[in-house]
Amino acid sequence: MNNKKAQLQNITTIILGLILVVGLVAGGTIAWGIVKIGADEIIPEINSIGEIAPGINISEHTERVLTPVSILIDNLGLIMGLLYIVGIIGILGYAYIFRESVNGWVIFLFVIAVLLIVVSAIAVSNMYEEFYLTQDDLGEVLRSESLASYLIIYSPTILSIVAFIAGIILFTGKEEPF
Repeated sequence: MNNKKAQLQNITTIILGLILVVGLVAGGTIAWGIVKIGADEIIPEINSIGEIAPGINISEHTERVLTPVSILIDNLGLIMGLLYIVGIIGILGYAYIFRESVNGWVIFLFVIAVLLIVVSAIAVSNMYEEFYLTQDDLGEVLRSESLASYLIIYSPTILSIVAFIAGIILFTGKEEPF
């Protein structure tokens, strides 16, 4: 049974999901870099306040609170890279769950949508690379996080391969019962 509306919805979800994964991870990684720069400056200063009154040492209390926050901020780049990978796997899982035999025009629409993905990924990759190659603090932080940066910069290639695999999975269809 070929439900054209459901086929279009599945393709749209896959295409928008792939674009959102790259866009959100790229934006999140740049935002993380800005927060990390600020945290690297602010947290040591707060921890160095010391004793403000006899018997009240702010540094002891802030160190207990800010150490876990600092660890989380330092590892957010890795978390962004893992979110990228999980998002890609989730999109492939979605393609597997909703696969069915489809019409030829839907395959043509999917190919056009994959071209849209590649163009969008190139735009996001170039935007991210501008930040990545700068010689300021943000560029240094982004270069220090190799997983997320690698995935975002090479996202046109990665998403082309993932979209091709998703297309194969989506268009293989379910087997007809005998």
